[in-house]
Amino acid sequence: MKLRVWIGSAVVAFLLAAGLLAAGLLAAGPAAAFPVVFGGSGGYGLSSSTASAVTGAGFQLIDDTLVFPMNDFGIVIPAPNVLSHHIQSNPSVSNPTTAQSRWSVTNGGEGGLNDAWLVFFRPTTYSPTQVGIDLQAGGQWALVEVAAGGTSYFYPAVFLGDVGSDATVTFLMNHIVGTTLTQQGSTLVLPKYQVGILQGVVPVPEAGTLGLLLAGVSFTAALRRGKV
Repeated sequence: MKLRVWIGSAVVAFLLAAGLLAAGLLAAGPAAAFPVVFGGSGGYGLSSSTASAVTGAGFQLIDDTLVFPMNDFGIVIPAPNVLSHHIQSNPSVSNPTTAQSRWSVTNGGEGGLNDAWLVFFRPTTYSPTQVGIDLQAGGQWALVEVAAGGTSYFYPAVFLGDVGSDATVTFLMNHIVGTTLTQQGSTLVLPKYQVGILQGVVPVPEAGTLGLLLAGVSFTAALRRGKV
């Protein structure tokens, strides 16, 4: 059965770990995967309560920035390749059908994209409250906050990085669908999405990663001073 979808030296290690423990940094671990559904106002983005839970789980929140429609940049996203799936006979949001697909994003515009993110506004098929994304840890996924008409909207986004003209980047999407999938012939069809682009924001290292980086800097400085 096919699925189709549309539209991240032992001694040195001991001393480093000891330094982290002394600084209390090992207790702050990185974010874990976090499933979300599009339950925001009007079916756009995530609800404020879900956004709070996502940021509380360690994901970056990008605010005070502009997000533009994908077509403004000549972005091309062909139907992604499905890598794996698990179909539930009676799916629900708490027991959803899941699938992983590989997306390819091509910059068909004349200019390059700098520190670009692909922002997911809403699913355009299925009920938004039954469709979602399992956000993955590692700093590639974040939330984008956009204020409009006195309401804050929170959108999941994936980091694409620098994408030159005619260049293509890929990322993995982990879908969750809490309803029965529609079919086209013998093919089950995953949701389509309305998406946009923002630029100029570099991912912030997660807490655990940041602790390792800071400890590594301190350890290097100590070596240079001859204290270790």
